[in-house]
Amino acid sequence: MRILLVNAFHYLRGGVERTYLDESRWLAAAGHEVAHLAVRDPRNLPSPTAEFFAPAVDYGEGVGAFEEPARGARVLWSRPAAAAMRRLLAAFRPEVAHLHAPSRYLTPSVLRPLEVAGVPVVMTLHDFKPWCTNRIFFARGAPCERCRGGRHYQALLTGCVQSSRLKSAVGMVEAYLHQRLDAYRAVRRWIAPSQFVRDKAIEHGVPPARLRVLGHGVERGTLAEAPVAVPEEPYALFAGRLSVEQGVRLLPRVAARIAPAPLLVVGDGPLWGELEAAARTTSNLRALGYRTDEELATLRRRAAAVVVPSLFYEHFGYAAAEAMLDARPVVAARIGALPELVEHEVTGLLAAPGDAEGLGDPRRHVEGLIAIYHEAIANP
Repeated sequence: MRILLVNAFHYLRGGVERTYLDESRWLAAAGHEVAHLAVRDPRNLPSPTAEFFAPAVDYGEGVGAFEEPARGARVLWSRPAAAAMRRLLAAFRPEVAHLHAPSRYLTPSVLRPLEVAGVPVVMTLHDFKPWCTNRIFFARGAPCERCRGGRHYQALLTGCVQSSRLKSAVGMVEAYLHQRLDAYRAVRRWIAPSQFVRDKAIEHGVPPARLRVLGHGVERGTLAEAPVAVPEEPYALFAGRLSVEQGVRLLPRVAARIAPAPLLVVGDGPLWGELEAAARTTSNLRALGYRTDEELATLRRRAAAVVVPSLFYEHFGYAAAEAMLDARPVVAARIGALPELVEHEVTGLLAAPGDAEGLGDPRRHVEGLIAIYHEAIANP
């Protein structure tokens, strides 16, 4: 099958890219012809269709609030991204297109050329962008659905986009424009990584017949070849983006509760400075910063427990799934999809090792993808 995968970034940046790149690799290994569309970036991995990628642009947290409006309509509806898609379609005729997270870098504009060309479209719900201005139903430190029913002005009132009123105003305009254009009408099948996401999508108007639940595939990590500094005593591990929604501000209290056992924190993000400062006054809280996948796999496999204190609606929960694959107990918040992965016990959400074979079998995941692709092709 000729498959086009679409995502804003073509390098490992987070959980979305892990899914996108894993599926690309697994589909190619299964004998399918895979093409990609993303934004140009020197960090991009090789792709047979890299020459067609859209021009680079930056809407990250480091971009000043007054810079974004200057980008004009591109943040709302990217003509360069749509043009890139048209050029790619002229060279590569896919049987199906699978969108992951086009975000503000590509925008839903890439769907129009696919619709015109009659290419069936499948999209994975990595976030709630079709209905939520800041994508994750999270604002002011707690889950938020104030925009439910198309009330996107609530984003401006809340200031929920990167804690900026101006960026929230741009996001509000973007949301109303996409709503007016029915921007996602070309999507024939939505992939929900969990039952929670499926149910939430239905609440926001997606017909159940267009939704399919398929959890992300997870592979057991390769251990680091070089020695990794691992505490001799039992320790707990947090690994993820250091941000408010991930529950990072809870970690000093978690560390104090399990003292003297160490709590190792792996990751980077906007709260790094805050966490590093907390580690200086909490003796068993150890902020390790970024670690390679191999180093993280080594630390995870030797951990006594993995902590997942998320405050927002987790769509899947890679940290929990990978810990279960390594037969590590998980202590997780009861929110989003996490209760689908872990088992509740008296002292919190604890999980014994889960279905390691199911979680770690890419072949089964690819079979699920192909079944959804065929369904989208056969049922407009």
